[in-house]
Amino acid sequence: MKNLVFLISILFGVLLLSQNIHSQNMDHPKMDKMKMNMKQQLNLTEEQDKKIESLRLSHEEQMIKLKSDLELKKLEMKKLKASNNFSRADAIIITKDISAIKDEMALAKVNHQMDVYENLDPSQKKIFLEMQDRMGDRPNRMREKMHGERK
Repeated sequence: MKNLVFLISILFGVLLLSQNIHSQNMDHPKMDKMKMNMKQQLNLTEEQDKKIESLRLSHEEQMIKLKSDLELKKLEMKKLKASNNFSRADAIIITKDISAIKDEMALAKVNHQMDVYENLDPSQKKIFLEMQDRMGDRPNRMREKMHGERK
């Protein structure tokens, strides 16, 4: 039983670490610089700029709420483990809740990207997609470097 709790604790710690790296990466000044560079390269009209900024703010609000929900679920898992009286079913329920929130965050990101994409003209769409390819999925790249994985 102690081995199971220890294993779950280690897995949970790795999960927290990967989330912290992801969060730190997204708030990095380089990300702001890349966003500004993309904005300049897309040469948005004033109307597009206003619409996309509105979409960005709405998406940011949604992500703040989801991150808050995720942190609360992580705290719930900590409390559960601290109780020293929990079952496999308890841990699985909370783990599924955490996964569901992460899935919702991933879908929100894709939906936001598509909302932006749909507000671009054909030449801007081409630039947008090229920049997305160059930037790649930065958190996944970092994870690959940490684990020695290659695409």
